[in-house]
This record gives sequence, structure tokens and C-alpha cells, in this order.
Amino acid sequence: MTLTAGNPMAWFPYKPRPHQEDAVRFAVKIYSKGTVGLLSADCGVGKTIAVLSGYLAARAQDPNFRLIILTRTHSQSVVFEEEMRELRSREPLLTKPTLTATSMVSRVHVCRMREEIESTSSSGFKRGCAQMVQSGQCSHYWNFYKRGDEGRPQIRKAALERVTALLEDDVVTRDYISDVCFSEGYCPYEVLRWCAKNSRIIIGPYSYIFKERVRSALLASLGVDLQDVDLLVDEAHNLPDHVLDSEAVSLSGDDLRWLRENKRDAKRVTGVEWLPEAIDFLWETFMVNLDKLSTGGERRLESWEVIPRFVVENDLHFLLKIRHDSLSNMDDEDPHADTPLERFADLLFAGYRTVAGDAWHLGFEVRRPWRTGISPSDSKITVRPMNAAGLAAPVLRGARSALLMSGTLSPLSHYAELLGVKTAQLESVASPYPRGSRLILLESKLSTKYTERRDSLWSAIAERISMALSAMPANKSALVAFPSYRVMDEVLSFGVECGFRGRIVESPGARLEDMKEALLMKPHAVFCVYGGKFSEGVDIVRDGSSMVDMIIGVGIPFSPPTSYSRALQEWFENRFGAGAGYYYSSIVPSMRKVAQLVGRLRRAPDDWGVVVLLDRRFRKHIGVLGEDIVSDVWPYNETDEMVSAVDMFLQSRRGN
Repeated sequence: MTLTAGNPMAWFPYKPRPHQEDAVRFAVKIYSKGTVGLLSADCGVGKTIAVLSGYLAARAQDPNFRLIILTRTHSQSVVFEEEMRELRSREPLLTKPTLTATSMVSRVHVCRMREEIESTSSSGFKRGCAQMVQSGQCSHYWNFYKRGDEGRPQIRKAALERVTALLEDDVVTRDYISDVCFSEGYCPYEVLRWCAKNSRIIIGPYSYIFKERVRSALLASLGVDLQDVDLLVDEAHNLPDHVLDSEAVSLSGDDLRWLRENKRDAKRVTGVEWLPEAIDFLWETFMVNLDKLSTGGERRLESWEVIPRFVVENDLHFLLKIRHDSLSNMDDEDPHADTPLERFADLLFAGYRTVAGDAWHLGFEVRRPWRTGISPSDSKITVRPMNAAGLAAPVLRGARSALLMSGTLSPLSHYAELLGVKTAQLESVASPYPRGSRLILLESKLSTKYTERRDSLWSAIAERISMALSAMPANKSALVAFPSYRVMDEVLSFGVECGFRGRIVESPGARLEDMKEALLMKPHAVFCVYGGKFSEGVDIVRDGSSMVDMIIGVGIPFSPPTSYSRALQEWFENRFGAGAGYYYSSIVPSMRKVAQLVGRLRRAPDDWGVVVLLDRRFRKHIGVLGEDIVSDVWPYNETDEMVSAVDMFLQSRRGN
């Protein structure tokens, strides 16, 4: 037995927090046995370093270990980058293998010629990039490569030496290589890609593994099969929705208009005889459904309304192959369709899959126009899958091992079923926070359900928010979340008193960095939306401690009913039994957003604070969030009782 195998904590670089060692040992078990595991551990446990060190305890002695870490956002990747630097800087007892790591981003996000390409290319960024490379116009690419045998790109000796030096020096990130590429004239994406090829640990977005064509390109670039790599999925509560969204495709009315105008060229370029007729067929579907939805809205379509009988499956595969081959020299990890013809091929291929099964939804949507009348420009056809397990399970079981973790992966059995890994190992790590460090107040009268929305409701909610903010001293900031920007605007129009806090109102284009900078200057009341950049998957901390001591959740963020949500509910009913449809498709996803919001309150063992949930429906559904949250709940009937409860809680904290 190796030293690290005998000591699961050998790679752990800090003094363990309460229950953190449980997470380390669980990671060791999953990666040692080569199985699938789901880990639910509250914010503040320190999951990232626990699982990374557990992985190294299990795998570091294997000379061929390869870990792919998957995150939802770039800010979540940064946490892994920082912890990898810490692990690299420490020598665990008697062994010190080289921990090479690269954090990847897509080509478009690092391209030094992006603006020039987008301003001159009419065929999309990727094709414009490929054209500049093939014509020799991109000096950054050809500074990194030279033409080798048969004209194929071959990395220059100096560039390869630079890659080796980068990997030995630090964790390779977008920011790290920026200066290097500026001074040496290299293409940043190609530097990242070559560093990833030679890294033991790769950090990147979910799509690297859970989108089929991206996965194939990545693994081919690394020279490995899926069974050769271990997976670590962060914020895994997002994974079911992500795998469904990743395989969704859509075609707009503008796309179809362009195709009609260029259908002869499309036939000539592809050689597919039936392509013009298929374009006309789909145009007819657009026109018919525009008449049916003349005032806006959406409806479900049948497969025969989108996929004509004369479509040939082999030709569909050929259309997709043309796109892949045209970009094959780029080894791009992002197969997003750039042109209307590519999107049309993707739609037909996805639509063809609906003919063979019931786990897909075809929909037609018309945006409610601001002007009189509608046109194809206001509409789109979308094909979306409904079976997350069918997409995720083959990947999770096909990898050497896989660990999925989140602070809100509860109930664990729900996610195991949803992802098709019912036999996965499940572990729920106890909360590191002492009892009495959080108060959760539940409203008993108001509700933001659609039938009750009126000015009197918005006024009453504004009053309750003001009272809660006034009851809590402005020692730290407060987060106030709403189901939508529209509801937020309605409530704020009646005036909300923030006390001695500043005011920040989230907008669709708001920058997380600006919000954090403001909170560092003084406490603020931050008004945001559930599931947004200010309320989920982000650490609002200073020196490891939360900068927030009050959370106010206005309403439950149930999504408006659509033909897709109704179809998804029906599909869950058929798969999991009567009553399961609404639970799986609506209740759990909505309450998960609430749990993510509540998780911003405590990020270190000494953090404490108050949560106010303003909707009487919380009393019915709060149990979904688990016993740890339920144990802190205090239902109240009158606003005076809410204020008194906050005051009593503050007095109890002063006694600690």
C-alpha cells in the first residue's frame, strides 16, 4: 500500500474544518474503487480542496492519472485554480509528483483577433478564424506552428519548450498566458490547448464532457478514451438541466428566410438533393403556426410538422460531417453552429431523433411583438430532450470514475435517479455550522402566485422587506432575491428602505466584480433574481467569511408553464410514477434556486445570519431542502412577530 493510500489526508494542506475529513475520505473511496459518487456538503465545508486532496490520495501514485474538472462558470473554475496552486506548493510527506494543470476556455474568449474576424467574416467566428489560419493571415497561429508534412500544422520547437515551462511554473490559466502570448505573439487558445494535452488535471466547462461532439474532440486531442479519465463535477445540481440544454437546438425565422433565399447554393455546396424541398417544407410550418399564434405564445409540434418523410438519415450525418471536416484543422472544442445552414442541419438531425422516441420535445415559439403584426423574425422552432439520465448516465458510467458534488445536491436519491445512476455511492456531509447560527423566517399570508399579483401585494412585500432590513443591523450586506426582474421592479416601485446600507439593483448586464467591489467598501442591500449571477454559484466573501448576514427571498421561483414544462412533467409521471411529474419538473428545481440563495449566508464556521422567505407556499415545500434547513425554521404570522424573532435571535448571538 502506498503512503497516500494509507493516509487519506496526506495531500490535505490545511487544518481540517468540521466534517471536512468526511468529504476527503469519500473522495478517496470513489476514486479508489472507480465508481460514481454523489456528495452533498454544505457551503463552508470546503468541498473543493477536500475532494482534490482525496483524489490525489487515491490516484497520485498512478503515472497515468488524468482528472477533468467540470464547472458551470468561469468564476467557479477560479476556485479550483487557486486550490491547485496550493497543492502544487506543498510537498506531501515523502512524495512530490508534478501536478500539471490547465484551466481551459473556448477559442473565441481568448482570440487576439476576435474583433477583426467578427467585423470581416459573414460566416461566423469559427469559420472566419479557420479562413484566416488557412490563408496565413493569422500571425499568432503561425508564430506557434509551422507547416509540417503535407502542409499540416506542426508545433514549433520554441513553442513546445514554452508550453513545458508554463506547465512547470504554475497552473496554466487564461490570465496567466495573456501576457506570455502578448509578448511572444502566440495564439492564446493554442497555448492553452497544448498545455491541456500535457496536463494531468484539466479544468473546463460542463460541455467538454457532456456534449457529445465536444467530448469526442477533447478526448481525441488528449489522446485518451473516456474510460481513461476521472471526472469531478462541481455544482452538480445544475447538471440535469445542463445536459438537456446542451443538446437543444433551434432555428429562427430569420435563419429560414436566409435559407430560402440561398437554397440553391445550399444544395450545390452540400450535394443533398432534397435540401431545398425541406427548407420549403419548414417554411410552410412557420407560416401555419404564425397564423395560429398571431398574438404571440408557444405550442408543441408533432415530429411530422418539422421532419418531412423524404429526409434521408445518411444525408443528415453527411451534413454534420461537412461542418466537422471544414473545421477539423482547428480542433475546436465548441461545435456551436455558426451559419443558418449549420443550424438547419442540427435541427433536422435533432428532429429526426424525435421520430424514434418520446423523450424529445418539439416546440414553436413566437415572441409577443412590440409592433402591430408578427413575422417569421419573431419566431423559432426548438428541439429539446427530456431524458437527462439518457444523456448523462453513459458518460458518468463510462468514465474511470466520477464524483459529483454540490452544497444543494439534496435529496441525493432524487439526483441519482434523475441522472440515471441509481446505484451510485451517496454521501451527505454534516453541516459545519453550529446550531443557532441561522434563523429562517417563513411568511404565512402573502404569496407571489400569478393569481394574487396586484399592487397591494407588491406594496405589502416592499413593507416587509423594509422592516426586515431595518430590524437587522447593517454590519454586513443583505441579498434580496426575486423570481424575475419584472417582480423586482414592481416591488421596488413602492419604495424599500435599506437602512444604513447602500443599494445595488442587478440588471441583465451587471458585472459581478462591480458588486463585490461595492460590498468591500460598505454594506449594501443587493436586489437580484433567483438563479442569477449575484445569487448562485458565487462566493461573496472577505477573508473566507461571508459579507452577507441577511437573505430575503421573495416568492418561489417557479417557471411559467410552457408546452415543454408540461411535456417534461408528463414524461416524469410516466417514468417515476403518479405525482412525480410536478415534483421533479417544478418543485425541486425551484427550491434548489432558493437553497443556492440561502447558501450565500454562511461561508465559514463563524458566520451567522437571518433568512426571511416571503411566500406562504414555503411552508409546504421547505422539506425539500433537507433537515438542516428545516431545523432552523420559524414560521410567523404577523410582521411584528418577524421583527421580534430577529431581535431575539440577535440577543442570543450577543450572548455567544
